[in-house]
Amino acid sequence: MTYDNSPRGFNRGWVAMLLTLAMGITSSASAQSTQIDLNQFRPAELATDGFATSTPDGQGHLRFGFQVWLDYSDDPLVVDVAGGAGNVKRVHQQLTGHLMLSLGLVDHIVLFVDMPYHFMIKPGGGLPGTFNLNESNLGDLYFGARFNFFGTREDVFQIGAQATMTFNTASAASSTQDFAGQVGQSPHLGGWFELLLNFNAGDFVRIPIQAGYKLTTKGQTVPLTDDLFVGNEFTFGTGVLVMLGNDHFMISGEVFGRTAANSTVSFWTKQETPVEVLGGFKWLPDFGFTLGVGGSAGVTGGYGAPDWRVFAMLGYTMPAEKKAPDADGDGIPDELDQCPNEAEDMDGFEDEDGCPDLDNDGDGIPDTDDKCPNEPEDMDGFQDEDGCPDPDNDEDGILDVDDACPNDPGPPENNGCPDPDRDGDGVPDRIDNCPDEPGTIENQGCQAKQLVVIGDGQLEILERVYFRKGSAKLQKRSWALLDNVAAVLIAHPEIKKVRVEGHTDKSGSLNYNMILSKKRANTVVRYLVGRGQVNRSRLVAQGVGPKRPLYENPKTSEEAALNRRVEFHVVDKDEPKN
Repeated sequence: MTYDNSPRGFNRGWVAMLLTLAMGITSSASAQSTQIDLNQFRPAELATDGFATSTPDGQGHLRFGFQVWLDYSDDPLVVDVAGGAGNVKRVHQQLTGHLMLSLGLVDHIVLFVDMPYHFMIKPGGGLPGTFNLNESNLGDLYFGARFNFFGTREDVFQIGAQATMTFNTASAASSTQDFAGQVGQSPHLGGWFELLLNFNAGDFVRIPIQAGYKLTTKGQTVPLTDDLFVGNEFTFGTGVLVMLGNDHFMISGEVFGRTAANSTVSFWTKQETPVEVLGGFKWLPDFGFTLGVGGSAGVTGGYGAPDWRVFAMLGYTMPAEKKAPDADGDGIPDELDQCPNEAEDMDGFEDEDGCPDLDNDGDGIPDTDDKCPNEPEDMDGFQDEDGCPDPDNDEDGILDVDDACPNDPGPPENNGCPDPDRDGDGVPDRIDNCPDEPGTIENQGCQAKQLVVIGDGQLEILERVYFRKGSAKLQKRSWALLDNVAAVLIAHPEIKKVRVEGHTDKSGSLNYNMILSKKRANTVVRYLVGRGQVNRSRLVAQGVGPKRPLYENPKTSEEAALNRRVEFHVVDKDEPKN
């Protein structure tokens, strides 16, 4: 068989590849074929990776990239031939091209595809008829995804993984292909799973490490060899990438290889363990294109590890969107930054103007000293130095706007002011029945026992007002109680008006009870005015009858009696003067 290595054969390579797939053409030959993927050099997926070792880097959301590679290897298959023939160069030369595409999704996922084409697989001589080598052949298609789990170029440590599916396109293109791809065994799929690690040692050194498992469709024993068997494999690689010129230049030293991972062959068997060492140089300018050249050599006698290999690549990756100039580094472009040389403090207050807000709330206290930088101090003479508004200076529960004494705690009943106590007996004047004579707390500020308590909105009487049965005539036993009520009203002129309410039980008609309750209220008013000397204008009488009972359905005579009552409600009162 004649091997055409002329330029004409090279030029028609990838065109033939596409036509072959589209038309489903396969070649046939009578000789025995060997269907393994001989070329162990698989270019890394991204231009920012090493040459043969991958990093966990992403590519940026919707950034597209492609790479074109040419790889020439010398003596990639030297085997021990059965029968004592010794080492024989079964494949002398191999020239392979790769067309690779990649697409970044978000910041952590990259999709990639690699379509290899073998322009030349040249035999090395030996026993006649041992191999049927095609002058060129399609390789196996690789399609996969990379996942970045942790870290970026700025971190010391990165972790990622790749999952790749292989398609037996080499066997589909030629059923008798030799060394171009895996055996054409249904379902024509294989897999490759890799763990990717990377150490960024400062700004200049990157150390990628990867380990994987490659699953083939079917193991293959290479004919006329001393039991060379290619099947499932463990793959590995590491390197040192020296980055120079702000990551525009890469000098690479790498080691990569694989070994058998199946029951047919033991680990680290010589022929099934190809290992290569590699050196190379890449140029990665800002405008997206990448140029790279390098070479490698096999350091073991494994299949596919050549005496030497040279390669070159041209790549392109969509450049990252250039950020607008930002001199102060506050994330606001200079053209929109009103203070381009002063970084915005990004404190949630007017951050869009690009200027630091030294006094966000404009209260005259710098933010560095302001405990409430977004709330202006109320400057009311109380703790104004902390920068926080004090809506309740004296913390008495009454906001300063409603507090008659904002700096002195007091009860709501006294409008937030401290309760005065004119006689100094410990009972505030507002609830002191005798505010000008010292008394006891038990006697509501008086010396004598009291029958009246100044409550919230009413004068609470501690005894009942008694009338003759069915009459509005007052019983004498209630005189002392009403005298106490009159004394309290005279001692508290700020109580401007009191409503005297008469209440009855439900016995009798409603009309009768309404008249009776009004008469009783009038009797009390007349008593307070005549005997008690209370100004008549301060009192109003109202008959309520049975309409507001304390007990809706009294069960005892005592409960019914409590429904018959007189109440004193404060309806107008002067605010305290402070």
